[in-house]
Amino acid sequence: MRPMRYRSLLVLGWAVLGVMPLVSRAQGGPPRVGEMRGDARRIEREREVLERRFHERVDAIVKQRLRLTDEQHLKLRDVASRTEEARRALRRDELTTRMALRRELVAREQADETKVADLLDQLPRLERRKLDLLESEQRELAKFLSPVQRARYFGLQDELRRGMQELQRRRMGGVDSASPGTDGRGMRRRGEVPPAG
Repeated sequence: MRPMRYRSLLVLGWAVLGVMPLVSRAQGGPPRVGEMRGDARRIEREREVLERRFHERVDAIVKQRLRLTDEQHLKLRDVASRTEEARRALRRDELTTRMALRRELVAREQADETKVADLLDQLPRLERRKLDLLESEQRELAKFLSPVQRARYFGLQDELRRGMQELQRRRMGGVDSASPGTDGRGMRRRGEVPPAG
């Protein structure tokens, strides 16, 4: 499967996962409270099924593109699962830090200088955590993947992240897809903290 077809699959998959709740809520007019709870449970079940199918498809593509043995495939899934948990925690911490910094910047003259300084100090620590996680992942993968397989794997990961970022920008609406955090004219929005590299 070519990279473009793979990226299209990723974007489509995430689009379906993200849009499903919106489509379900839009059908049938204003729901009652009980119906809303039932709909929420049904939507969550549908979302879980779609997520499982999507990840199974991505998993199959990874195995095919990297030409993995069954043993390599099992080991890769284990490493990927543990690494993704760490990445999710890191993303939450980064989002929390950047949102707090954004709130302080919006406050302008009322901004807490001490808090801003502390938040700024956290940003390079978050970047170091990213590098540490990447190095740890590389060490783990090097135990059972060849250098070429690792390179292909990281290429696939990059395609997935770009697809997710593209979808997120589209859902935000009107934002220049080539420059996250801009106002559509290439100008960074006031109070916007530049995204991590």
